[in-house]
Amino acid sequence: MNETPRDPGAPGAPDPTRSSGPPASRGPADASRPMRSGGGGGGRDRRGRRRPPAGPSGSGSGPRERASGERRGPGDSRGPRDARAARDSRGPRDNRGPRDSRGPRDTRGPRAARPPRVQPEGQAYAENRSRPIYPEARRGRPNAADGRRNGRPDGRGGPRWRTNPSPPARPAVPAGLPEMEEQEALPANPREAALKILHAADTRSAFSDRLLDGAHRLPNQDPRDEALVHELVKGTLRWRGRLDWVLDRLVHIGLSQVQPWIKNILRMGAYQILFLDRVPVHAAVDESVKLANQYGHPGTAGLVNSVLRRLAEEKDTITLPEGDDVASLAAWGSHPVWLTERWLARFGVAATRALLMADNRPVPVGLRVNTLRGTREQLIERLAAEGVATTPARFSPDLLWMEGHHAPGRLNAFKQGLCTAQDESEALVSRLVAAQTHERVLDLCAAPGGKCTHLAEMMGDEGEVWAMERNEARVLALQNTVTRLGTHSVHVVQGDGRTYTFPMPFDRVLVDAPCTGLGVLARRADARWRKGPEMLEEMPPIQLDLLVAGGRRARPGGVLVYSVCSFEPEETTEVVEDFLDQNPQFVLESATGLLPDEVLDEHGFMRLTPHVHGCDGAFAARFRRT
Repeated sequence: MNETPRDPGAPGAPDPTRSSGPPASRGPADASRPMRSGGGGGGRDRRGRRRPPAGPSGSGSGPRERASGERRGPGDSRGPRDARAARDSRGPRDNRGPRDSRGPRDTRGPRAARPPRVQPEGQAYAENRSRPIYPEARRGRPNAADGRRNGRPDGRGGPRWRTNPSPPARPAVPAGLPEMEEQEALPANPREAALKILHAADTRSAFSDRLLDGAHRLPNQDPRDEALVHELVKGTLRWRGRLDWVLDRLVHIGLSQVQPWIKNILRMGAYQILFLDRVPVHAAVDESVKLANQYGHPGTAGLVNSVLRRLAEEKDTITLPEGDDVASLAAWGSHPVWLTERWLARFGVAATRALLMADNRPVPVGLRVNTLRGTREQLIERLAAEGVATTPARFSPDLLWMEGHHAPGRLNAFKQGLCTAQDESEALVSRLVAAQTHERVLDLCAAPGGKCTHLAEMMGDEGEVWAMERNEARVLALQNTVTRLGTHSVHVVQGDGRTYTFPMPFDRVLVDAPCTGLGVLARRADARWRKGPEMLEEMPPIQLDLLVAGGRRARPGGVLVYSVCSFEPEETTEVVEDFLDQNPQFVLESATGLLPDEVLDEHGFMRLTPHVHGCDGAFAARFRRT
């Protein structure tokens, strides 16, 4: 563990000239430290260990000369004061603050004794990323909300909070189920489990959906506790901007000065008080104070108690920002300032308010029927038999919306390959490709497998669908999806779609490119707080490279489709224009006749926005090679 020495002049640092009290903990002494002799005990070596007696030689007896200025108490054999002062001036090695402020002690035991990491299975447990990892995209990006990187201010100095404490006890995770990041299982207490997910998302940009998937797969879970974890995590992340605005006015030192564990306890408690009518105020306060005692110390518990009690007393009189300026809209709508400013300039006040609220709505899970094994009507009946109510989607004939909270991976219909989880905007992209029976199709960025399997289903599983993915873990999730749905025409290939060589051309090519994911902020509640404007500079070059590579694979007369889960110009129309400028052999084709008119813009592109269409935001364009 890297530890920073405390300044000897700082409050609480030990006095290097003090000669009483227990000796400070030190590392090995410098080689130049005077060696001890005499005293019959042989003195001590450079590591502080007592040396054997020197024996009856004349040099080992008689009084020893003391260094100038040395004062020695009875039994003190630590050497001259000057040498000790030089060593002690370094201060204690650990400046992380009291033990209680760093969360519970890790009790998982040696790393070698921990259970091996289990690979996720199936689409429900695919890594929740809006893009795969490409070396061109910068890593370690500062937190968009407060400039932190890896949980530390400025990426270097400042306090180093513990980011992965362990609870006193945790349930075992059965074999075959995905675990939390860092190989850590969630505690049984739903509020503590929610806190750990919130802290991971806040300090190390962990994917909250992935951690929630692991929580939902644990056995013997009370459905009420599971629902509470889901609501606390999703709700607190969605409304974090507004919660921070309210709390910052109640915390006397400012919310930004509160350490991450306590800050997220305050956010979660405030969310229960302000948004959850079915949770009693006293329960929200008391449970938050218990967590503050466990992950902080009595002082932080007192802070949490006083702030949340005052919030409960004043909640009916709180006046939220009502202005139309960027700062007011960002706090009111709980979005980063940079993104609010961007949308305000493009859409105007009314549309921006509607878009902000659409991103904060609870999002239902969509299930796409596997038409190789049944119809949408049959799936509705099958799910009803499992106690799951559904509603047909508005634009896609293959999709259903589940009502209430249900984990898809627990449904028998899902396990048996009768359906898969997918949003309506994603299902429409395959309709735009419009693959036909016996054709050869390439999905250049295929994981986790929703679109390539949909294409195979639309072809009646007769033909070839080549599914390309570069990331090994995502290849596994892709293969699991293909196997579960029984789409035998899909061939999974691992490689970089920009450079991988195929010996044959393709009738249709889909480039569902990695993107910022700014169209799916309602579904990925944590994404808005870990994304910054620099992504709009990083992603378009990668998207253009992939689109050009996809175009090379299309045969003359073949179809090329480009799609992203974003509606930002840099990732949509500007990429299309750059591609057409560089590839005159391609022409644009309108999506009219292939998709409902409600999802098309004036240029024939597929364009969906959450506040207009009620689903994830997305864009798609269709080209044909001449």
